[in-house]
Amino acid sequence: MKVNIKPLYIQKSKKEIENLLKKENLLPFNREISIENTQKILDSVLTYGLLRDPIIVELLYDNNKHAIGDGQHLLKGVVSKMSENGSLQCVLVKCKTKKEVIDLIAKLNTTAKSWTKEDFLNAWLKFGQKNNPTYWLTYSHINSTMKESGMPLDTILKIFIIGNGGFQKGEPKMKNITRAENVYEFAKHFRSKYGSAAHQLAGVIKFAKKQKWDEEQTRIEFSDYLDYWAKQNNFPKDRDDMFNLLEENYSKYKQFEKIQI
Repeated sequence: MKVNIKPLYIQKSKKEIENLLKKENLLPFNREISIENTQKILDSVLTYGLLRDPIIVELLYDNNKHAIGDGQHLLKGVVSKMSENGSLQCVLVKCKTKKEVIDLIAKLNTTAKSWTKEDFLNAWLKFGQKNNPTYWLTYSHINSTMKESGMPLDTILKIFIIGNGGFQKGEPKMKNITRAENVYEFAKHFRSKYGSAAHQLAGVIKFAKKQKWDEEQTRIEFSDYLDYWAKQNNFPKDRDDMFNLLEENYSKYKQFEKIQI
């Protein structure tokens, strides 16, 4: 079977590029243009020449409007060196839906290793609930828990989401929500009350996941038990040490509960 990999090229004038670079014409899914990155790319172009073509997307769902799909920093740098009557070759990609645009930009940036998980989160949030009703609330929940707890996005994803592929593609798969919420609340308690850093927090989360709490009462009571213990003791900073200490204290807590009963 023959696969047509020949790209579709178009020419963009200086005026057209300047118009595409206006803030109101930039796609909300892409990152803001950085002056520092623009200068670095321009320096590279002036030294080695133009080694790749910018990518323009034709938004078939929006009256065939053109927008920059990839290469906004390149265009921002090069346009300043173009003559008034000059033009620049670009690759044109036609997208039927907003989802196709995000998929394209995500793939381009994933290949270039330049998009972070935060970029994917922001892109799918901006995509909107109307356009992705099945999964938008999941992204919103991830965003709100990250801001509420002060924990890194990567940590939040490990608590709530299965794998990374679906998260990047706009189809994140949630873990058991009750258990995940208990893991989150337990970790948030340590983060807010004891300022737990990454390694210690990893031990906390590992322990909480193992318990598979299906109700919150045990988690809350054990947190209170640990708070009392911490009045005269210190939590270790190492992940494995923290995990082992929690295991030991949880065993004591359960024995104490049996005595109370």
